[in-house]
Amino acid sequence: MKKLILTMMAVTLLLVGCGAKKEEAVNVPVSEIMNAIKEKGEYAMGFEEINLKQDTDTAGKLNIDPASIEEGMLLRAMINIRADEIIILKAQDASKIEDLKKALDDEIANLDQIWSTYLPQEYEKVQHHIIKQQGNYLILIVADNPETLEKIFMDKLAPDSK
Repeated sequence: MKKLILTMMAVTLLLVGCGAKKEEAVNVPVSEIMNAIKEKGEYAMGFEEINLKQDTDTAGKLNIDPASIEEGMLLRAMINIRADEIIILKAQDASKIEDLKKALDDEIANLDQIWSTYLPQEYEKVQHHIIKQQGNYLILIVADNPETLEKIFMDKLAPDSK
């Protein structure tokens, strides 16, 4: 009887010890992700970077409530001859994610309307945009190689990246 109880206790301890690991929330500054994207995408000259938490006018034009984000950055061309636009947001909490996704969808609809009749090669970038969510982070990518920039975003937010 004692052996049975000891065996059951050992099995219980083993099962508890081998339980599923809780995934840690990744906390990466949005500026770190944006810097990696700027470097890979060669966005140095002719682009402006806007902090959406501080620039409430620009955030408002994008339908983003600054109170719903912890951090947010926008990278776009200063002269309206390139459609490239990257928005990275870190939601204040999970309840804000749907509103932020809608804001990014609205921005794509806006870009679609602007570029559909302007420059065809730039409009193609808009058509092949990527909107991605990873945890409380969201990204909108309008660029020549959006998959490459999406990979940088995902790699920076991978739990083992820190």
